This record gives sequence, C-alpha cells and structure tokens, in this order.
Amino acid sequence: MCDQKSIYIHIPFCVKKCVYCDFFSRTDLSLIPIYIHCLQKEIEKKPGAKENINTIYFGGGTPSLLSIRDVARILQTIGQRFKVSRDVEITFEVNPGTIDFDYLAELKKTGINRLSIGVQSFNDDKLKFLGRIHTAEQAEQTVEDAWAAGFNNISMDFIYGLPFETHAIWIQDLEKAIRMAPSHLSCYMLTIEPGTPLGEKCEKGLVNPLGSSVLSAMFKKTATLLSHNKYEHYEISNFSNAGQNRSRHNSNYWNMTPYYGFGPAAHSYDGKIRSWNLKNLETYIKDLDSGMLPVKGQEILTCEQEMMEMIMLRLRTLEGLDIHIFQARFQVSFKDFFKDVLAVILDQDLGRFKGNCFALTLEGKIRLDSIVEGFAKKIL
Repeated sequence: MCDQKSIYIHIPFCVKKCVYCDFFSRTDLSLIPIYIHCLQKEIEKKPGAKENINTIYFGGGTPSLLSIRDVARILQTIGQRFKVSRDVEITFEVNPGTIDFDYLAELKKTGINRLSIGVQSFNDDKLKFLGRIHTAEQAEQTVEDAWAAGFNNISMDFIYGLPFETHAIWIQDLEKAIRMAPSHLSCYMLTIEPGTPLGEKCEKGLVNPLGSSVLSAMFKKTATLLSHNKYEHYEISNFSNAGQNRSRHNSNYWNMTPYYGFGPAAHSYDGKIRSWNLKNLETYIKDLDSGMLPVKGQEILTCEQEMMEMIMLRLRTLEGLDIHIFQARFQVSFKDFFKDVLAVILDQDLGRFKGNCFALTLEGKIRLDSIVEGFAKKIL
C-alpha cells in the first residue's frame, strides 16, 4: 500500500448553479451546519490512522461558503484521524463574490496554503453567460486580496471556448491573468454536459458550440502564449509558473496515488478498489446520523482497467507514460503490445519517446480522446 495518500473534501453548496456545471451541489445553505457535523462523522469512521496524508483539497460546490470555524473543524478532524505531513499541501477553492480580504486573512490562519480561485473570466459577458455570481471587477479584487492576505501559492481557473468567444476575447483574459502573476493557471475548454441548462439549450438549438478547428486553435494559442511567459504546460489544462507550484494534489491523481474522498458523490481509491459515495445530501446525512458510511458502491479494477487508466492519465501530462513503470506493473512490453497503435501516433507526429517515457506532442494532446480510444481498442 502506498505510504502517501490524498484527501478530497467535497463541499456541495453553491449560491446558485452555473449553467455548465454537472458537479453535485445544492443551493440550500441552511443545510451547511448539519452537513459539517456529518462530514466530520464520515472522516472519523474511515480507517487509516497510520497513513500519511500529503495533500488535502477542498472542492465543490463552493467551499468558500463555509465559515472559518467550519474549515478549522474539518482540518482538526482530519488531523485527529490521519497522520498529516508537515509539508502538506492544503488547497481551498474560493469563488469571487463569496469572500473578502478578512475572510482570506482568517483562512490563511487555519493552515490553508494554496488557493484555487474560480475566476473563469475577466470578461463580464462571459461571466454572465456562464451564470457566475461575480463580476470581472470582483474577480480581480479577489486575486489582489489573496496576495495581500499572505497567500503565495495561488491558482486561477479559467474557462474558454464559449459559443460566442473569439480568439481576441480569450487572449485578453490570458494576458490579464499573466500580468497578475499567479503561481498556477488552470485553463479548461468549455465542456457542454448533457442534463445541464447549457446542454439543454444546445439540444434545442438555442446555442451553437464552437467548431473543433476553432477550439484546437485556441488550445494551441493558450499553450504557446503561456509557454512564452514561462508557464510550464505540465498537464493538458494546467500550467505552473516557472515550472514550480504544480498542483501536488491533482498530480497525485495523474500518478494513480490512492486517495480518500469525503462528502456526497465523492470517490475514493486505494490502489485497487474504487468506491463512491451516494449522490444525495439528505440520504448522506441520514446514513451518517444512523452510524452508517454513505458508500453507494465499489469496484475492483481489472488489470485491463488499470492499464487503460494509467495510459489515459499519464498521456495528459508533460512527462507522459513511464514505460518501465508500466511494464513492471503489467508484465507486457509497451512497444510490442501497442506496436500498431504507436506506429500511427509516431507517423503523424502526435507523440514521441523521450528516454524511458512516451509522451504526446501538443498536436497529440489536442487529439487525446481519439488516441486513448486507439489504446482502448487494443486493451479491452
């Protein structure tokens, strides 16, 4: 068993749901107190007192809707149940429009040492389309407040590729972000998920997504511009300033490091078994009040599933797939087993071997889904 694990804490509350979001969340904020109580119960019931936790991540939803006292209580419960590393990375997602300088200053005192700010855009038209509750001005103020509060590891999240978005609009967002010099940038291409308000608009023909060629050009421009400004493109959607301050928590996912997930709809993985909590807040609360863990189901990953996940996750990264690790784990020759798949990728310059690793080129990352599908046909 791995001696390092991560913890993910899901905070399933939002002031209102964004039109594109399919994450589990609720807008009834009156449930927060009972939820925190039950969340602590779930953490206390999990085994793992001897395991070393090196990253903790508060995601959502909107974690910044919690009181400072609630944040401190959750961290205290984790500290009582697990062995938390002295150099633990603790990331906390905050949304502009829900916080101010005083909140951030107090948050810093709890031990939170990394902020992930849901900026999404500095363009008010984009923010309005996405259904965000904040303005561009508030987003900029939040970043300034975070620096002033003493945070020196700040990540900013952005969404691009909206139906009406032009290259010029997106570049303005990026250039403004660069001027603010965050430690880290996450730039996500808009994904239109079925069942969301945005997905329903697309089905009715009320919104027309951008074409794949336009999105590909935006992706390339993002990578190029950020690279020229010394941001390392270490994962498809993630960039770290000067090659430092990568998200250690998310890197653990891409390295298939075991993790605990707490909260409704949260997933856990112990290196072989994946389990997930039920996606219902009332039932989650009811189960924990009656002394039960709120686990909905679990699966033991097959060798083929593990192989597929390693390829899918590692090809997202700058370093790519370590062939030696792959072959030691699955007892097959990577080059021989995937000879036909690799031939196509190499011929089209979509990937290349770098020492002991196989990684995708920028063009290959654009076509990640189809490349992974090629590997899947060989494995499954």
